[in-house]
Amino acid sequence: MATLSISSFIICSAIICGLISIIMYHLRRLRLYKQASQFCGPPLLPFLGNALKFVGSTEDILRKAMELLDSYPSPFRVWLGHRLFLCVSNPDQMKTIFLSQKTIEKEELYKFIRPWLGTGLFTAPASKWRVHRKLIMPTFNQRILESFVEVFDAQSKVMVQQMEIELDGAEFDVFHYVSLCTLDIICETAMGVSVKAQTESNVHYVEAVKRITGGIYRRMFQVWLHPDFIFNRTQLGKSQKECIKYLHELTSEVIRKKKMRLIKSNGIPESKENGESEPCISITARRKKAFLDLLMELSHNGAGFTDIELREEVDTMIVAGNDTTATINSFVLLMLASHPDVQDKVFQELCEIYGNDDTNERSVRCEDLQRMEYMERVIKETMRLFPIAPILVRAVTDDLNIGEHTLPKGSSVVIGILKAHRNPEYWPHPLKFDPDRFLPEETAKRHPYCYLPFSAGPRNCLGGKYAMMAMKALLATVLRSYTLKKDNVVPIENIKLKADLMLKPVEPITVRIERRVAKGCSVPS
Repeated sequence: MATLSISSFIICSAIICGLISIIMYHLRRLRLYKQASQFCGPPLLPFLGNALKFVGSTEDILRKAMELLDSYPSPFRVWLGHRLFLCVSNPDQMKTIFLSQKTIEKEELYKFIRPWLGTGLFTAPASKWRVHRKLIMPTFNQRILESFVEVFDAQSKVMVQQMEIELDGAEFDVFHYVSLCTLDIICETAMGVSVKAQTESNVHYVEAVKRITGGIYRRMFQVWLHPDFIFNRTQLGKSQKECIKYLHELTSEVIRKKKMRLIKSNGIPESKENGESEPCISITARRKKAFLDLLMELSHNGAGFTDIELREEVDTMIVAGNDTTATINSFVLLMLASHPDVQDKVFQELCEIYGNDDTNERSVRCEDLQRMEYMERVIKETMRLFPIAPILVRAVTDDLNIGEHTLPKGSSVVIGILKAHRNPEYWPHPLKFDPDRFLPEETAKRHPYCYLPFSAGPRNCLGGKYAMMAMKALLATVLRSYTLKKDNVVPIENIKLKADLMLKPVEPITVRIERRVAKGCSVPS
């Protein structure tokens, strides 16, 4: 009896302590609750808030997020369990948010990316991000970017050769070819290592990234998957762990081989392990110091990166340079195939650059990329309709006035990039594909923060210029060889999208190709 009484006392005490803790937690948040009540938003459920709205696939999640952005004025509030999110899509408000030091921290949800990318540049807290960005920026200077054009050209030619088996056939998944090409490009330009993904059909990396990003995005919105002890026991969690292990091992091996080659080039002998052959280091890497070279120097001198930080930054750079540009390129190819008049204009611009010579002979050069003005407008219009980051999230570390409203400390702000890019107030007939929206005189008329394909402010994408150059080179190489066709053009409003961290099509992007006839040029050589 005495034992039962002691047990009952312990249980009652635990319940009381738990209730007191809950009460104290909510008392400390009364100010946040009061400020949140000033914002409109969808109806709430006890404890869950609006979490049930985001049940489903990554397609469902993005669709529901866009429905909310269309239904409520900016800003409005959404609760995911006990977490307050304020959703913004007004360009003036977005400008304040992007430029403020009070919203420079990444939201806590980004911690779900850290098992994969650690605290690399994309996910790093502001204190670490400031230091690393300053160290990394020199690797993106104009001289180094220009030296990469020959790699863009060479790998794009490999892709065109690989695509020949599709000539005059049915529609095929273009992302398969483009993603392997961009993987070859990023590995060679950022790390100086040739992985030969295209010629050896190494699709494991691409598939692993696809599985990880889809799982992370679902976990972000589904609050019951937030606790590690639950997520790690789900099939989603187990799959993610396997994929991350594979990617980390791959990156670490590339770094190890690169380090071995650099040590040897400095005249420091190192014995081979297990009789393995010497790694394949590209000619570009021997001439120029690229991303990995600089980071390794800093690491070797003890002034910069630990081995773990080195891997995190390399993983971040590969993901940023591979999946993003591959997806954008695929969307551009779809738009060109769906709009033959636009494709003809792009090809005529290439004719003005290369003349009537055999268009496969002359390599793409840096000065050629600068002349591809209409091509650039096509890419920009594609990124308007299909921004690679449709939604961004930042933590609000102090009260921030954004005009008529104040974002309270302790909340998070959701920035609706896709909503802003398709807002008819700034983009007449927003679902019409019109590259001339980006003529200089048209751009000057618009709010500068209604178009943000590479984010904005201090934490904007560091590789925007790199990406534009690489995309131009790839697309020009394809169009100089092939004419793109689409049997059944899908209207833009009917293209189903999902968000696996990055914007992706639900259905594979497919096109047909026919041999490009050089005499299609209407300008003299």
